[in-house]
Amino acid sequence: MIQRQKKQTKRYLSLDVGFKKIGVAISLSGIIAKPEKVIFRKTNRETFRDIEEIIRKFGITTIVVGLPLSVNGEKTKMAEKIEKFARKLDAYLKEKNIQVELVFQDEFLSTAIAENIETLKFRREKDDIAAAIILQEYLDRKENL
Repeated sequence: MIQRQKKQTKRYLSLDVGFKKIGVAISLSGIIAKPEKVIFRKTNRETFRDIEEIIRKFGITTIVVGLPLSVNGEKTKMAEKIEKFARKLDAYLKEKNIQVELVFQDEFLSTAIAENIETLKFRREKDDIAAAIILQEYLDRKENL
């Protein structure tokens, strides 16, 4: 009897990192991104624990971090700070023996797009929507490679 190996479905988590809060979106199918929550930042360690909880809950395999690049596609000061945050998160996860792929996605205009979606006009927090837009752009780009 031939046994087939079950192909593990990739599960994605997207982070729209800001100074005060982090928008979080997930995709369990690798096709559609959905807003999950907004994490209000505390210490890095507490914030990393919140992210770890989501990773474990959904079996996340890939983290997509939004990177604010300039119009020319160059790194901004904020992009450098987000990369530093992502490196610390990656080290924390490795310390917890959590193996995930970490990738960056240009988030140019994701917050502006989120703010202009009609259904969001009366919603106070939009960071998770921005994270979903970042993740959806990553998933769409990945499909076209």
